[in-house]
Amino acid sequence: MTRSEKLNIRKKVGRQNMKGVVVVSLVCLVTLVMVSGTIFAQGERPCAGDVAKFCSDVKQGHGRIAKCLEKHETQLSSECKAEFAGVKEVIKKAFKACEDDIIKYCPWVQSGEGRILSCLKENKSHLSEECRENISKARRVK
Repeated sequence: MTRSEKLNIRKKVGRQNMKGVVVVSLVCLVTLVMVSGTIFAQGERPCAGDVAKFCSDVKQGHGRIAKCLEKHETQLSSECKAEFAGVKEVIKKAFKACEDDIIKYCPWVQSGEGRILSCLKENKSHLSEECRENISKARRVK
């Protein structure tokens, strides 16, 4: 995608809307990695104790455990903070790799409830190799 094509899309969508798409897309990728919350809650994982301590009343799924941990980030154990930071870094790389694809294939998709991620999945065959690889890496984070 050329720079002028990107600029035309950004003008159509509007800067505020695009910023919202970008932010929510990151949230969608976080949800992708932590759909059930088990990445942090399983057995001997570094965050299992923190999940039990801060998020025991949170229903797993749709990134709710991750959101709970993020809410309590300053109170997490050092091991959990390290794990959480590592997961966030993988997700940021995936998001950065997919930013152009989101702009190109999903600019009109309303953010929230995994709609941007669904759009990326629907356009999987058209996504850049870098985007596909990074989403795959993000899904394998364990």
